Amino acid sequence: MQGITITPKSGLSTVGVGRCRTNPQARRVALRGSFTPSLTTYKEVVYNFAEYQKDYTQIQSNINRIAFKKQIWNNHSEKKIIYYGLTKKQLELNETKLMLQRRFLNLSILYDKQTANMIPLRDLVISANHSPHRYYSEVQNRVNTLTGEAERKGLVPIFMTITLPSEYHPFKLVNKKLIINPKFDGTSPREAVKALTKRFARLRNDRALRNIGKDNRMYFRVNEPHQSGTPHTHILYYVPKESVKRVISAFRRLFPQKGNDIQNNLRNAVAYVMKYINKTLPKSKSDKLSKKDRYLNAWYSHHRVTRFSTSRTLAPLYLYRLLHHRYSLRALTKLRKDGRIRVFSPVDDLNKIAEIFEGEELIYMKNENYTLEKHRGIA
Repeated sequence: MQGITITPKSGLSTVGVGRCRTNPQARRVALRGSFTPSLTTYKEVVYNFAEYQKDYTQIQSNINRIAFKKQIWNNHSEKKIIYYGLTKKQLELNETKLMLQRRFLNLSILYDKQTANMIPLRDLVISANHSPHRYYSEVQNRVNTLTGEAERKGLVPIFMTITLPSEYHPFKLVNKKLIINPKFDGTSPREAVKALTKRFARLRNDRALRNIGKDNRMYFRVNEPHQSGTPHTHILYYVPKESVKRVISAFRRLFPQKGNDIQNNLRNAVAYVMKYINKTLPKSKSDKLSKKDRYLNAWYSHHRVTRFSTSRTLAPLYLYRLLHHRYSLRALTKLRKDGRIRVFSPVDDLNKIAEIFEGEELIYMKNENYTLEKHRGIA
């Protein structure tokens, strides 16, 4: 490996500081101005690599945070930010990227070499950006199915909003105007969503919820940006009636700061959560978006933020999308819970699905005859 020389006699490896890119400890030495080589035994390299990688990741994260803070504050001072922390240039770049993706989908087909059937790739994709109406229908189906499961079990809904503290917000809202927040630590919206997930995990791991059986706790989650571009998350959680007070108490204990909220007096829980889902899917409401909706849509795409997710109560989406012509989401969920669905993958690629069985019946087999080709007759 370049930058590492094994010394046969002593069993030591010499790591050249100026050339080794995977050793953060060596990089820190270099940054301090000392270029003394770091001598490490082979055993230490093998068993401590995870620690080196952790250090390197932290260093890179700090560099990214400094760069993001500088960029967004410069954009603000130059009055380039329009909505949700995005500039006009960022909007245009994102819309150009989506346009190129649409062009690829429109020009590409799956061609069956045996039957000569051609399936346009655009007809197979389920995406908030490229097939918003199909995506919205799927989300509505997931909401209805999970809600039906909750009602059959006699569970009751609790609505939660989790926000992040001041250091995650690049701006503060004062008199309806955004001003720079000196406490901001440079966390990007994508990393902020991960921080929200960790906070939500603290609640899920609390005894108030862990003492409830997995089949008796289920949720929807919707991520949404503040005006500043920092995300917050809304959660509709279904739990047994006798557990409501304990869950509310745990939430207020874990998230006492202003901006976090929990309530359990909802008249129509589904309509409540769909209101937030609709806000995150402007393309499902209209093909011609308002200026603010264009920036909202770009925010999700630019920062690669997931709009909507659920607990693992239902059958996984990859399975449902393969078998939705054969089963409803509820029926597939029940088959999966009963252990009647078996999925087989090639040994050399576990991410690919080769066959799916219901009991002893083969219900799906990957067709190797399909190839992805450019649409014939289109230049």
